[in-house]
Amino acid sequence: MKLEKIGFYSLSDDRAMNASVSSPLSRCELILTDVCNFKCPYCRGLKEGINETLPLAKAMSIVSAWASDGLTNIRFSGGEPTMYKGLVELVEFTKALGVKRIAISTNGFASQACYDELIEAGVNDFSISFDACCASFGDKMAGGIPGAWERIVENIKYLSTKTYVTLGIVVTEETLPFLDDELFWFHLSSNEFLEVFGKLSVSNK
Repeated sequence: MKLEKIGFYSLSDDRAMNASVSSPLSRCELILTDVCNFKCPYCRGLKEGINETLPLAKAMSIVSAWASDGLTNIRFSGGEPTMYKGLVELVEFTKALGVKRIAISTNGFASQACYDELIEAGVNDFSISFDACCASFGDKMAGGIPGAWERIVENIKYLSTKTYVTLGIVVTEETLPFLDDELFWFHLSSNEFLEVFGKLSVSNK
C-alpha cells in the first residue's frame, strides 16, 4: 500500500507542492483537553490560554466547519484525549460527517475496552507515545506509574491486530543514549514486533 494512502501524517508530494488557500482541507488536529494521567518529564503541557478542556458542543462545531470544507483526516489530541468526556460521541459525530480517517494521539494507557469503543465509533488510526525500550525506564518516562510500559506494550500489540497504529518517540538528553535500542523496535515488521514484545512482556513480569 502506498504511504499516502495510510496514516494521518502521510502527504503526497503533489498535494504539498500545489496546496493553496483555496484547496479543500485534507487534515486537521483538534486539541480537546490538557488533562492527562501521565507526568512525562519532557512534557511542558499546553500554553496559557488554551490549557483547558474544549466543550463538546464547541468541538462538534469546529469539526462540522472543517468537514464542510472537505476535511478527510482528523486527529484528536491533548493532553490525553481518552480522558475527554464525550470522545466517543465526538468520534461518532465526525464519522457521520463523512471524515474518512479519524486518528487519536494517546499515551496508550487506556483500557482495551476504551480503545474497542473508540474503534467501534469510527477511530481507524492510533498514534501511541513509546518513549522507552524497557519497563523500568518506560515507567519513569510515564511519570513513575508502575506497570505503565508493560500495559502500553500490551495495548500496542492488541491495537495492531485491530487497526492502523503508529508509534511516536520524544528524544531528550536523558533518552538519547537509549535511542538505538528504541529505533530497533521501529524497524521491526508487524509480526516481528508482536513476537519480540510478546517475549519481553513475559520476561519483564
